Amino acid sequence: MGPATARLGVLIAVALLSASFVPPATARGRGRRGGHGPVNPLVAGICSRTPFPEVCRLTAGRHAAKYHVIDNQAVLNMQVDAFAKRTAAARKFVARASRRGSPAQTQALSFCDTMYMNTQDTIGAAQRAITFKDKGTAKIMLQLAVQDFQSCDRPFQQASIPNPMLKIDGELNQMANNCMQLANMM
Repeated sequence: MGPATARLGVLIAVALLSASFVPPATARGRGRRGGHGPVNPLVAGICSRTPFPEVCRLTAGRHAAKYHVIDNQAVLNMQVDAFAKRTAAARKFVARASRRGSPAQTQALSFCDTMYMNTQDTIGAAQRAITFKDKGTAKIMLQLAVQDFQSCDRPFQQASIPNPMLKIDGELNQMANNCMQLANMM
């Protein structure tokens, strides 16, 4: 056996040994909504350290099957992905609600749509920062995202009209707080 073959053998042994220390994403990673299976226990463990662990498990857990390794970074990516999708769903809800609202409500919802679009942009910037493990920028972008969607409430309060976005904004706030806590774990 020559030196190149011996080095290859050592490299393979090191790779196999290293793989045994990295937890694989073996469970399905689905939430309980919609009759899906249990949440990956690694995701659940990391989510338990967030301010809203159930929200984290139900949203981030749905994305676990996409990841070969489940760690803090992966769960952060899962939660940010879920946050982005929920923000997109909020924009769709705004479009539907605008068609049946009063003129004042429609104007306020138009403002919300702009704020949610800004939120999507800042989430994208946070995702890029996370990719580069830039914790500071990720946290700033996530905080800006919170400010953007929270601004949606202002025109409803000023006009003293009901805000159909309150529940969605509450969910987004919980997801954003989870993202910020997960970013602290990076």
